[in-house]
Amino acid sequence: MAPIIPIIPIIHCLLPYKETYTPQNAGAVALTVEGGFTNSAFSKNAVIFGRDLSTPSLGDTLYKGLAPRQSWLMGKNIGLARAYLHHIKQHGAPDLLEVHGRLQVAEYIGRKRPDLNMGLYLHNDPRDMKAGKTVSMRRALLDRMTVIYCVSDYLRSCFLDGIHVSGEDAEKVIVIPIAADRLLKQPPSKDKLISIIGRMVPEKGMLAAAEALASVLPRYPDWNVIFAGAQRFEDAPPSAYEASIADALDPIREQAIMTGFIPRPEIMDIQNRSAIILAPSEWQEPAGRVVIEALACGAALITSRRGGIPEYAEGRAIILDEGKPADLAEALERLITDENWRLSWQKKAWADYPFDTAHMLAKLDKARYRALGITG
Repeated sequence: MAPIIPIIPIIHCLLPYKETYTPQNAGAVALTVEGGFTNSAFSKNAVIFGRDLSTPSLGDTLYKGLAPRQSWLMGKNIGLARAYLHHIKQHGAPDLLEVHGRLQVAEYIGRKRPDLNMGLYLHNDPRDMKAGKTVSMRRALLDRMTVIYCVSDYLRSCFLDGIHVSGEDAEKVIVIPIAADRLLKQPPSKDKLISIIGRMVPEKGMLAAAEALASVLPRYPDWNVIFAGAQRFEDAPPSAYEASIADALDPIREQAIMTGFIPRPEIMDIQNRSAIILAPSEWQEPAGRVVIEALACGAALITSRRGGIPEYAEGRAIILDEGKPADLAEALERLITDENWRLSWQKKAWADYPFDTAHMLAKLDKARYRALGITG
């Protein structure tokens, strides 16, 4: 049972500058933030801060756009941090500030306002980021933050790499799985459709998937594939990498579509209709929203043993140790030709799905209570 809170504390959330917090352009971070306040015990007094938006923001939580200050000198993220500090100097500090994604922003604000109660929300490997590359940098953040949220145990291990923790320090760094709610009460009907969704960049394994599909689908002309996404979450000219994917798909051009960037409602429709979804990440994926969205719509998922993906996909999807074209092609062909095997993976994905917002919020709000010193 959640503690009774006589006065709801004020929680602020600060997004990375690049995060476009709109329904049309929401990425993984934006969707995690939106889910983290929808129906939260703290949502009535929460404010999400980010860059100015020209369209309505995502979700119902109050959004406040800020213009970065002196970004020409310090960059957009620190500029946004400076704007946030200016804002709370005028309007008052929150009971808890959650900084998403940018370690250098958390470090900067923590140094400028040592009185602030702060949490850091990690979405990527901190060892590759400013203010997190060394053990001493991450140790300093651990000492300064009240709580550090990680989207997978893999990411938690990355943050603590080289740092020995016990007791309260160990309890500070917690795993909050990402979430995606199912909008359908029953498994959706599936077409003979394969989809691969996300940013069209090398680390997502898009070219390997295209090569695998081009080798398999000519034998199965009643199957089609959709590549949905672009290099960035916005309308932009195709990149050279996207052109290489299109070239690889040329042998099956009558069966393949590359949509480029499309809005989320269209993405969700594709996911619901897809019998098979590919998510063959080549990099150490921190969690993988496309993975849980594939499971949420009851697709037979082929993914890779990278980063935090197995924490979500083990037992629910086909996990390849190597996402090479030949390995992807072998798994694809079996799913296409063996209907019972395909249906078994669709049923596993649908039947075992603990990644809804309610489960995530229970863990997140519990961590927030602790960070706020609320017991009960």
